[in-house]
Amino acid sequence: MNQLLSLIITLGVGLFFLIGFLMMKWTKKKENWALFSIGLAFPIMLGMILLDIIPEIQELTRSLENYKKIITILGFTGLGLLLLKGLDLFVPHHHHDHHDHEKNKIEHNEHLFHIGLITSISLIIHNMMEGISIYTTSLRDIKTGIWMALAVSLHNIPLGIEIAVGLESSNTKKKIKYLTITMLTLSSFLGAFCLFLLNNAINETILSAFLCITLGMLIYITLFELLREIWMNRTKRAIYWGLGIGIMINILMVIL
Repeated sequence: MNQLLSLIITLGVGLFFLIGFLMMKWTKKKENWALFSIGLAFPIMLGMILLDIIPEIQELTRSLENYKKIITILGFTGLGLLLLKGLDLFVPHHHHDHHDHEKNKIEHNEHLFHIGLITSISLIIHNMMEGISIYTTSLRDIKTGIWMALAVSLHNIPLGIEIAVGLESSNTKKKIKYLTITMLTLSSFLGAFCLFLLNNAINETILSAFLCITLGMLIYITLFELLREIWMNRTKRAIYWGLGIGIMINILMVIL
């Protein structure tokens, strides 16, 4: 019974991505929302890296000798960076300047789609690991698992908005859009379900390796994609609204 409830909790976490996606889909002034969501995602990504993933990696690698810990963290984090850089070369990607010409508008939309897609791929991997963490926590203490799931869910709403902005910017890739949002919605549950099928057989070494790969991916997105977009749109007010609210959400996460 406790296993079933723990699986349901992880499924609920993923549904908050869908909430963010639907919020974006049904709102007007999409350009302002796009800028707002980019500003919002930047501090939330940083918060996820500094307050969630890095402490979790430190916890999982605590039993390793110092040199093995350094090699593991740097090696797999670097692998995550290289994997996303490699993916970067194959996903449609357009560098652009922000003018009013139709051609530049199309290129800008393709760039947003690119950010949304590579962010989604890295978050799917991250959420599977996070689903495993929530599932195992819930098995030990269901109340703690619920609070952990709630904290993660609050992150997922603005991330869902940011991803929706990117994926909705292209009108020609509907199958990719819906497959991506489906995988994001189910990713936490899939991670937990895999552990359920394996009878909790995944060890800490494997988990730490996957989390380091995810860390490298999220560092790449935060520094080389989101930060660049913020700089290019630094004169737009919506960016600063997003940054401010993202910082407030991080503060809330620390309090919780």
